[in-house]
Amino acid sequence: RSLTSRKMVPLKLLVLGAHNTGKTALCVRFVTKRFIGEYDRKKDVTYRCSRTVDQESVDLEILDVAWKVSSSSAASLEASIRWADGFLLLYSITQRCSFTEVPRLKTLIDQTKQSLVVPTVLVANKADLEIGREVTTEEGQRLAKDLRCGFRELSVAEAALAVEAAVLQLIRLVLDQQRPLPDRRSYMLTVRHALTKKLTRSKTMQW
Repeated sequence: RSLTSRKMVPLKLLVLGAHNTGKTALCVRFVTKRFIGEYDRKKDVTYRCSRTVDQESVDLEILDVAWKVSSSSAASLEASIRWADGFLLLYSITQRCSFTEVPRLKTLIDQTKQSLVVPTVLVANKADLEIGREVTTEEGQRLAKDLRCGFRELSVAEAALAVEAAVLQLIRLVLDQQRPLPDRRSYMLTVRHALTKKLTRSKTMQW
C-alpha cells in the first residue's frame, strides 16, 4: 500500500457560542475560504472537508449548532457535545454578553465529556471592529487560561489564514490527545486513575 492510501483520521469538531458571534461565517470561511457575512439559520449544519495536518490526513466533520434558548435544546446540545472530539468556543469582542456566556458553555462541555482534558480553542471574533470593542485581548487570554483552552483573536471577515490557524490548532490538540505517545498517554492515564480512585473513594466514604 502506498502512503497516499493511508487511513483518514475521522475528527468531529463542534462550534459553540452565543448568537451572532460568527460561528457559521467561521465554518464557511474554513471550508470554502469565502466570507459570507449574513446568516439566519434555524437548523444545525454539519460541514465536511478534509485536511492534511502534520502529515496526517484528517477527515473533518464540523457541526455548527444553531443558537436556541429553549430548554428542550439542552438535551440536543449535550448529545452534540458527546458526539464531538474537539470544541471551538466563539465570542465577539463587540458583545460582552457573548464573552460571559463562554464559561457556562465550557462547564457544560466538561460535565458532559467528563474527561480531564477536552481539546478546546477559545476564539475571539470580530477583531476588525476595534471601535466597538467591549472585551480586551487580555481578558480573552485570561479566560482561556482559566478554562484551559487555546486562544485566538481574529477577524473571520478579514483573515482566512487566521481562521485556518485556529481550526488547525484545535485539530492538533485533538490528534495529540488521540495519539498513542507512550509517555504522554501513560502519564494521562496515571492521572486519570488517581482521580477516579479519589472520586470513587469520596463517593463511597462520603467525606
